[in-house]
Amino acid sequence: MAVLSVIQIAPLRDAAVTCTNWLWGKADWEGLCNTLQQTPRSNILVGRYNKYSRELPQTPWFVEGERKQSTSVQELLSAILNNTIKAQDLKFSSSGREDVDVRCLGVGRPFVIEFINPRHTLLTQTQVAVLQSAVNESTHLVKLRHLQIVDKKDVKYLKEGEEEKTKTYCALCLSTQGYNTAALDKLNELSEVSVEQKTPLRVLHRRPLATRTRIVHTITAVPIDLHYFKLYLTTQAGTYIKEFKHGDLGRTNPNLRQVIGVDLDIVALDVENVALDWPPKCSE
Repeated sequence: MAVLSVIQIAPLRDAAVTCTNWLWGKADWEGLCNTLQQTPRSNILVGRYNKYSRELPQTPWFVEGERKQSTSVQELLSAILNNTIKAQDLKFSSSGREDVDVRCLGVGRPFVIEFINPRHTLLTQTQVAVLQSAVNESTHLVKLRHLQIVDKKDVKYLKEGEEEKTKTYCALCLSTQGYNTAALDKLNELSEVSVEQKTPLRVLHRRPLATRTRIVHTITAVPIDLHYFKLYLTTQAGTYIKEFKHGDLGRTNPNLRQVIGVDLDIVALDVENVALDWPPKCSE
C-alpha cells in the first residue's frame, strides 16, 4: 500500500480536481481523501449591449445604502443568462460606462460577464446564441449583440488601449437665451481640443480628486431652431461630456459655454460608438 500525498486528476466536467493526503490502495476511493478540492472553471461571456432607457444604471445603484433604481443593465443580462449557467457568483465589467440618463446606441458597449463556479460549463456557441435571443426577448430596455464564449486570457482586450480609444456622442443642447449661427460656426471650427478636467463634482464622492487631460477630436454642431441644436463629438475615452458642455463651475477648461458665450444645457445625451475592435462580430 502506498501513500500519495498530492494527485492531480484530469478535468471532470471541465473541473480541476486536487486531492491531498490520499491513501492509495483500493479501487473505490470512498473515505480515502482527507481533503478534496474541486474548482470549476469560470464561464466567461462577452458581447456588446445597447441601453435604450434614460432611467437605467449600468450596475446596481445605491446611494448611502438606498437603492435608486429597481434594476440595471447587469441584472437584466445576468438574470436570463444565469438561469441556464447557474453560477454561484458573477463579475460584470465593461469598456467604460454611461450615466443613468444616457442611452448607449450604435453597435453597443463591449462588456464581460464572468460566471464563477457555474453548474453548466460546456456551453456551445449555438446555446449562447439562444441565450442572447432570450435576453433580447425579455426586455425592451437593453439589447445584446455578438454574445460569445472566450478564454480568460482574452478578457485583457477589454481594457487594452483604454486611454487611446475614442467614443462618439450625440447631445441635444438647449440655450434658453438663444444663439446665432456664428456661435455654432465657432464650435464647428474646433478640433483636437486639449481639455483639462478636474474630477467632476457629481462623482467626487466616489472617485479621487485628480486633474485629467482629455482630447476632444471633432465637434459638429447642427442647428434645429433658435434654442436647440445637436452636437456630435468624438472624444478620447474618459472625457466627461456634460462637464465639457457647462464647465462644472470652472473645473473643466476650455468648455463649450466659454467658446460660444451663452448658457448651455444638455437635454439628452447618447453614446453612438465605442471604438474598440473587440469582441469579434458574430452572425446575428
